[in-house]
Amino acid sequence: MVSRILKAFAFLLVLVPFAKAAGHNLGVGVILGQPTALSAKYWTSANTALDFGLGWGLGYDQYNSCWDGDYYNNHQNYCNNRGYYYADRNDRYGYRGLHFHADYLFHNFNVIRTPEKFPIYYGPGVNLNFWNHGDSQIGVRGVLGIAWMPRTVPMDVFFELAPVLELFPGTWVDINAGIGARFYF
Repeated sequence: MVSRILKAFAFLLVLVPFAKAAGHNLGVGVILGQPTALSAKYWTSANTALDFGLGWGLGYDQYNSCWDGDYYNNHQNYCNNRGYYYADRNDRYGYRGLHFHADYLFHNFNVIRTPEKFPIYYGPGVNLNFWNHGDSQIGVRGVLGIAWMPRTVPMDVFFELAPVLELFPGTWVDINAGIGARFYF
């Protein structure tokens, strides 16, 4: 698990020279929430961008409170055993896992009119989760968010919600939400 995160971080570092050549088109930062992740955003035009997240998520178990971080920290053995049990039953499962998402975003800069930039953004994406008990999830997501882009600093601060329709190994609805910031190179 740690090696996957390190490889992804190394990949983001490789992108930095390309971002400098592109003129502030690549932002790198963090998003806090579900999931907590490294975040990267690459502007493809004045109003569109590709958004990526790689981090750590907590899964959902419909039968107990193991998805809750505090509960999990106090009941790790119980939660891990429940995770293996439900994964074997092909039921809803979860707990800790590596999360990756990629989105294609459209930005509207005209909704909020101020001297600062406050674009509303939205778009489709994909969601991949690799859980600690060996199972994987694949889903599609839709993102809705708002960002603040200060005029004097190459950064953005954002809040987003992303409903997720998990498609494999089973179908159910989940939600990702978070607040974050990125600096542009």
